[in-house]
Amino acid sequence: MKPDDTERREAVMKVCQLFYVRGLNHQQISEEIGFSRWKVSRLLEVGRTEGFVQFRVQDPYSRDGELEAELLRRYSLEEAVVVRDRRTLSQTIREVCAHAAQLMAQIRPTPEVVGVSWGNTMAEVAAQLPDGWADSPTVVQLNGGVATLGRVPSAAQTIVNVAKRARGKALVLPCPAIVGSAELASALGQDSSVASVLAQGRRASVALFSLGALRADSVLVESGCLTRADVTWLRGQGGVGDVLGHFINGVGDIVDKGWEARTIGLPADELKQVDTSIAVAVGLQKSAITRAALIGGYSNILITSQSTAREVLRERDPS
Repeated sequence: MKPDDTERREAVMKVCQLFYVRGLNHQQISEEIGFSRWKVSRLLEVGRTEGFVQFRVQDPYSRDGELEAELLRRYSLEEAVVVRDRRTLSQTIREVCAHAAQLMAQIRPTPEVVGVSWGNTMAEVAAQLPDGWADSPTVVQLNGGVATLGRVPSAAQTIVNVAKRARGKALVLPCPAIVGSAELASALGQDSSVASVLAQGRRASVALFSLGALRADSVLVESGCLTRADVTWLRGQGGVGDVLGHFINGVGDIVDKGWEARTIGLPADELKQVDTSIAVAVGLQKSAITRAALIGGYSNILITSQSTAREVLRERDPS
C-alpha cells in the first residue's frame, strides 16, 4: 500500500478496529459500514500482513503482581516488573531481558534520545528488542566502556545493536569507564569526542541500564576496569555495587569521592533527573545493589526476577 493511499489506509484501520477491538464478525462489519464480506476479509488480511495489526503471545502469569505491588509501596517507583523465576538463572535472565525489551518498545511518545549502559544484561536486552521499537532515536552510551575485552560483550556493539533495531544513530563513548587518576578523567572528559557524547547523554529522556554487583567476577573486573584488590577496597568502604560505574553504599550514597573522580560517564546526580530511568537486575548477588539503587533514587522503573525481588524486600533498612 502506498503511503499516500489515505482512503484505503483508513478503511483498513476501520475494519481492523471493528474486528479486533469491538469484536464484530465479518457479517456485522459488512452491515455497519456497507462493505461486502469479501472486502472485509481482504482488508483484514491487509491489516495483518502490512503491520496494522500485531499479535503478541504473552503468559498472563509470567509476572508476580504481589511482589510488584510491594516494591511500589516501599520505594519511589513508577513501575515495577517482577518476572517469575524460570528453571535456570540463564533462562530467568533471558525472560527478564525480554520484558525490558518489551517495555522499551511500549514507551510513548517514543524517545528521541535514549541513554544505555553496557554489559552482559544490556547485550541480551539489545538482542531482544523488536525491530522498530522506536522512531530513529539517538542512542547514547552513558558510561565509559571496557579497558580490555574478554567474555564481556563490546560496549560499542551493544549501543550499535540498540540503535540498529530502531534505525537510529549510535553514539559511543570512546573511553574507559574508570581510569587511573582524577586528572586523566578530567582531561578525557574535556576532549571533544567524549564531551560531545556526554552532552547528548544529558538530553536523554530514557535511560536503560543494568546494576553491577561488587564482586571479583563482575563485568568491570572481567573487562579490566577493576582489579580484585579494588573490589576488596571498595567493599571495605561500604560499597555494594555500581550504577553506571558509580560505586554506592547500602543507602545509595557515593562510596568515595576520590574514586568517583576517576569515573567517566553521566554523573550519578544527573541520572536521577532522567524522566524514565529503567534499571534491570537479575540474580541474588544483585539484591544489595538493587536495593541501594532504589533507596538512592537512581531508578523509577525496576525490571527484575522473583528471587531478586524477594531478597531486596527481605533485607532490613540500613541503619
